[in-house]
Amino acid sequence: MAILEPFALAIGFLLSYVYDFTLSYGFAIAILTVIINVIIFPLTLRQTRSTKRMQDAQSDIKKLQKQHKDNKEDLNKAMAAMYKEKGINPLGCILPLIIQMPIWFALFRVLREPLEFIPASSILFKDLEVSTSLTFFNMDLQIPPSEVAEWIDRVPYLILILFVILTALFQQQQITKKSGKSDNPQAQQMQMVGKVMPIFFGFISWTLPTGLVVYFLTGNIFRIGQQALIVKLDDREEVKKEEKKEENNEEPQSNPIQKNPRKNRKKRRRK
Repeated sequence: MAILEPFALAIGFLLSYVYDFTLSYGFAIAILTVIINVIIFPLTLRQTRSTKRMQDAQSDIKKLQKQHKDNKEDLNKAMAAMYKEKGINPLGCILPLIIQMPIWFALFRVLREPLEFIPASSILFKDLEVSTSLTFFNMDLQIPPSEVAEWIDRVPYLILILFVILTALFQQQQITKKSGKSDNPQAQQMQMVGKVMPIFFGFISWTLPTGLVVYFLTGNIFRIGQQALIVKLDDREEVKKEEKKEENNEEPQSNPIQKNPRKNRKKRRRK
């Protein structure tokens, strides 16, 4: 696809640039993944906060469902108004996924046809000219695990795919573990997507270049750390807001004797 060529050229340039420092194809892909995830961090931040707000709003959603149980149209309007008020985007959880799809396709092309997209002056280009494959922990990053001939040689590839599935599952549980089961159709859809996507990524990893699987695993690990940091900072901010609200609501008990001690002394002397 011609539309992906600019992405593939950019990925090839960044990959070759990082490789010049690391001299490791696998580590170059991992560092490239971190760079891309840092660039799309604002989207990840919105996704994490939107998902967390959806969890926190479960009690309000149940109340609306009881109030409008006989009128779905009114329920949808009330839900839309609540989402707008609380800054919840039901589709926000898949936005970073959609944004990264051109990057995946571009990296796929770079891994399958590296000499077409990697600068000829780079060390990576020269290494690929000499060797038809560059390995990472005994894995050829340019071919999919399904193309490995011997089953014994597929073991590291299978372990890599297993880690992709486990980290993706942990990443989903990290955000949704507090919400539990929900009667809200949109929340149920989000939970279903969260359960299906890790299996889907594990399935497609079997037929994709192993370098792309390394990209998936590194991205999962990086986002786990991102989400943990975001949730921790947001929880700390909420605690501070609650403490400030409690301080503002507390009215100091006034004691007239303590307020005007001089007047009280004068009154005692007169007596």
